[in-house]
Amino acid sequence: MMEELLAGSPVSEQLEYEHAIAPALRSNIAFSRLGDQLFDQLAQKIATKRQYRLLFEHTLKPELFQQIQVAAAGYICECLNSPIILSEDEMLNRLLEGRNTLQNYTGTGLLMPKREHTLAFNLFQKSVAEAFCQIGANDLIDAVDLPVNLRMVYGKTDAEKTSLPFASSKRHSDVWAGVPADATVVVLPLFGDIDNITIEAGEMPSEMELQAMRVMSDFDEGCDIPMVVSYTEAQLQHGTMYFNDARGLHQTVRRKTEGLRISVDFRFRRKFNEAYRAMVLPSVGGVEEDMSVNYNEWLKVGKDTLIVFDESVKQANWQKTGDPVPLYTRGYRLVKIFD
Repeated sequence: MMEELLAGSPVSEQLEYEHAIAPALRSNIAFSRLGDQLFDQLAQKIATKRQYRLLFEHTLKPELFQQIQVAAAGYICECLNSPIILSEDEMLNRLLEGRNTLQNYTGTGLLMPKREHTLAFNLFQKSVAEAFCQIGANDLIDAVDLPVNLRMVYGKTDAEKTSLPFASSKRHSDVWAGVPADATVVVLPLFGDIDNITIEAGEMPSEMELQAMRVMSDFDEGCDIPMVVSYTEAQLQHGTMYFNDARGLHQTVRRKTEGLRISVDFRFRRKFNEAYRAMVLPSVGGVEEDMSVNYNEWLKVGKDTLIVFDESVKQANWQKTGDPVPLYTRGYRLVKIFD
């Protein structure tokens, strides 16, 4: 009798609405809470500073950061055909002057290692891995991107590049480009103007996160997803690693047209999160492939194995052919150093 009296009434319509959205809402809340728990576990082991829900920081020991800087400078100077490691100022000036002549600079920010840079890049990869394995979370790491990416972001950029579908200057989650939703993104600034050529980060409403963990054809597809919390105090510092949950939103910001920023970035996936992974549909059709390898294998590169790039600088002619600009490093082999 009560159902008959309520049928068609505003109360009935509200009950039907709540019944329809309740499962989805519960899933959204469960996904966000489980993601927060997993990210909190990482932060408890790694963070030297934690201000925000989806971002924390780890300041490296000075000697570890210096080791990475030296190795990165060695790799960059190899790309510049310099017989010596240049000072930071000279290196930055050379990079600014030779931006359009570096055959292995993709224009999307990646300085891609080629055959001629193999040894120098292995030292760089090894230096990053040695620092990362000392941050205190080895028991939680499942797989890590190989190779790590060395990014050069110039203050001056072409309008056509900032309008590309997956331009970093558009606010986005890396998941929208195909990165696994359970990934953690690591960025370590190395050289250059990190105050004016920087990254701004924040978070979307937590109840929107699960539905937003999907591949898009353009970052603009997510423009209606608001950034409700802005991580304004998270200013880039040389020597500090920034750990950002893949649910987070971020974008490249250029406040000056002069100068450039050089940083290393990579992503990792952690152990003990099978239930979390299962809540998200697998990424299909993204421009970013899963570049991760087993963590133990990742730690061996530069020690027990070498990462070898077969393509030469001369063959890196995408700038002239008009081929699609690569977003990550491809085409390598792992070679055992010892039997």
